Amino acid sequence: MELVNSIVKAAKILSLLEEHGSLSFNELIRLYELPKSTLSKTLHTLEAEQFIRKEKETNRYKLGNRLIELGSAARASLEIRDICRPFMNSLHESLDLTVHLGIMAHGEVLPIESVESGNWYWHHFKYPVSVGISAPLYATGAGKAILAFLQPEEIEQILDRKLISFTKSTKSDRSALLADLDAIRKRGYAVSNAEHDEMIRSIASPIFNSDGKVIASLSVLGLAQKINEKKIEEISEKVLTATKEISHIFGYSD
Repeated sequence: MELVNSIVKAAKILSLLEEHGSLSFNELIRLYELPKSTLSKTLHTLEAEQFIRKEKETNRYKLGNRLIELGSAARASLEIRDICRPFMNSLHESLDLTVHLGIMAHGEVLPIESVESGNWYWHHFKYPVSVGISAPLYATGAGKAILAFLQPEEIEQILDRKLISFTKSTKSDRSALLADLDAIRKRGYAVSNAEHDEMIRSIASPIFNSDGKVIASLSVLGLAQKINEKKIEEISEKVLTATKEISHIFGYSD
């Protein structure tokens, strides 16, 4: 696959700054033989996006704060997977259902870890949202479990977008969705009744950090006939127990 040259150049510059700590424009030219205009544009772009910073006193370039933020986010993502995996395995073994760990990314819910059901029939009706494939916050159990516990202004931003109906059960009406989110906050877990896929039902609960901020959700999902109305209470209790323990590991105190 062909690489994007401008990104390759930016990555090389970041690697050089990581290796040397700080470099002047002329030192970068000697280490990486680029046309001066190309180097200047690349440095300007990286600085504007806060990936690097230029010291006024010395005119030397250093790595910027944005990289610290991205590094922290990457570490947190890896950490949450490691922490949640044993709980996900336990839920899977106990319920024989698929378990997803999801986070919010670009206003949608993004599954970052999954333990798939081993039932033969599940694979004939594979849930369309899998690891790395995002879905709307308002139309999935995993998404609603996060959406309900965001700050009011964040919820408004999400609801200001066009709410598409994926099935006849999707809550695309703003007032109905707000009522659903209020119910989720009261009981602590979300249910998606075939709202993103006609055949799938899911139950999800939020995960909080030490600041009380929702950082992820854990969801159990399967065919609607397997997660029937009678089983919702049993499943939700197990999901809530798992997410409460995970949240406590992250320092959350309710």
